Amino acid sequence: MADNLFTDISDRPLLLKKFSRIPSYVMDWESTFGDPNTFKNSEEGLEFYQGALEEIGKLAAQVIRPKATELDEHGVHLKNGQVILPEVLQSHLKRLVELGVFSAQVHRTDGGLNLPQAVQVIGLEMLAQACPNTGLTVAAFSMASFVAKWGTAEQKARILPKLMNNEWQTAMALTEAEAGSDLGKLRTSGKKVGEHYLVNGAKRFITNGNADIVFTLVRTDPTSKGLNGLSVLILLKEVDGKPNVKVTKIEEKVCLHSSPTCELAFEDSVGELLGPEGEGFKVMLDLMNEARLAMAALATGIATAALEEAKQYAQQRVTWDKPIIQHPLVADMLHEMELEIGAMRSMVMEAACCGDLLSIAEKKGDKSAIRKWKTRYRRLTPLCKYYCCEKAVTITRNALQLFGGYGVCKEYPVERLWRESVIYPIYEGTSQIQSLMVLKDTLKDVAQHAAGFLGSLAGAWAESKVTLDPVKSSLLQARNELNQAIRKILSSIIRDKFKTDIEDLKQSKIQEFIKDFSLNLLSEKTDLTYPFLSAERLTRITCDYYALKCLVDQSCKDPNRLEWILNYADLILPRMRMENSYLAVRIGSPLKYLKQPSEQLPINA
Repeated sequence: MADNLFTDISDRPLLLKKFSRIPSYVMDWESTFGDPNTFKNSEEGLEFYQGALEEIGKLAAQVIRPKATELDEHGVHLKNGQVILPEVLQSHLKRLVELGVFSAQVHRTDGGLNLPQAVQVIGLEMLAQACPNTGLTVAAFSMASFVAKWGTAEQKARILPKLMNNEWQTAMALTEAEAGSDLGKLRTSGKKVGEHYLVNGAKRFITNGNADIVFTLVRTDPTSKGLNGLSVLILLKEVDGKPNVKVTKIEEKVCLHSSPTCELAFEDSVGELLGPEGEGFKVMLDLMNEARLAMAALATGIATAALEEAKQYAQQRVTWDKPIIQHPLVADMLHEMELEIGAMRSMVMEAACCGDLLSIAEKKGDKSAIRKWKTRYRRLTPLCKYYCCEKAVTITRNALQLFGGYGVCKEYPVERLWRESVIYPIYEGTSQIQSLMVLKDTLKDVAQHAAGFLGSLAGAWAESKVTLDPVKSSLLQARNELNQAIRKILSSIIRDKFKTDIEDLKQSKIQEFIKDFSLNLLSEKTDLTYPFLSAERLTRITCDYYALKCLVDQSCKDPNRLEWILNYADLILPRMRMENSYLAVRIGSPLKYLKQPSEQLPINA
């Protein structure tokens, strides 16, 4: 096992210094959010980042990982309305405070270490590899940058120091019993009384809901509907020595036993506004995007731990006179796990870099750069969340399989890693919600850039056949598979659109209809059943394409990296074609299933 989870996993230092965008904006990041004189050049900045990650990697490997099983077994307890975290976890948090982990995300101008988001996700990944309970807890308690961005000067001065030394621990409260993914149904209310708000309602499934400070999404305009009229309020656990937020329940989970998932009750709880009133969804979306990327990084760390355990066992376990790692089926499983994890890590890094560059552009007011990096960040975030979290479940399950009967025994940690992984496709927006975001963004992008899409649709396949560059050819083939998936979905919409608009078409000029068609593709009359049924398959195809694209963009033409990329392309291209085949022939059955009255749906095969 590694003694340092940063230096001993070769992909991480390479991503920091070579295969990512980080070196290109080190100085820009520091001059924008710190002190332009902190580093003489980008190399000095990279050495600082590496030093910080090496310290986290050492602590993760030597102190945190040995206690991972203990934290899983110990769990948390609710006593007299107070959630009791294990002493071991509290000890980890103290050590991480000493390393500056909770001030890492805060800009130097606000007293923090000013580490870019791309550096932070490497740290989170290592912590999750060492101990998923600790990794998730650190992610949940790392909301100082949220206050730094949206808080007033007074709020920052009062709250930030307590968050950076983890004196106050944080939680984000969105979910309600009737408003999970559908936040427009949110009912918890906040009524303004003087300078504060009185909050009433309840929240469910709140990670670390026992926190000292809870950022809560509430409806401050009682006449509003949907996502309008929502605000983010800061609620302290205690006000004037009395309980302000009540923990009424801790969920009994199969996983992450030392990360409390709480039910909260608000009864005239006192809150203060964070950010503009009535724009709470916009404010919270900023935190949600960071949280989704954090979940992707944590899932990648868990998958890495599973691969590490599986490889070590496969090298030691002997059957038919040779280690099982030499058996073709086992070697194939391990090789695929390595390829997937490398792609997961690369895509998370690219998304985080885009988020950093977006922050720089927003601070500078560069509208062109804002549009560029906002589009890329928005595109990659749900893809990272979907891809990494889904793959973590598959990879940990395959690792468990390699152990045979021992895989389900607590003698080895793979059963725990598998259990820890299963929540990640649910946390911070389910995989299906991410898929709907991908579908929406894809259709919007095609409608706005119809000519560009048609050009790509015609040219990607042809160019892949004539280029002499195998990496470029693989990327173009992947682009063609993505284009074909989009084309199938658009065709279904267009067929329905012609059905509903045929009378209007008879009375208008065909040229005007075609010119205006792409911008009016979706209407209230449009049947989106087929696109919705196709959304997750489209997302899987899109994930494979963008994972490959991130790898290609980051390759720096390194020969070893290029060979690895070609191996990854060989893995994904056949499954992209398979998903496209499903889009063409599989959807008919669930369409018929959906048309049956719910009371007539069969409950038996």
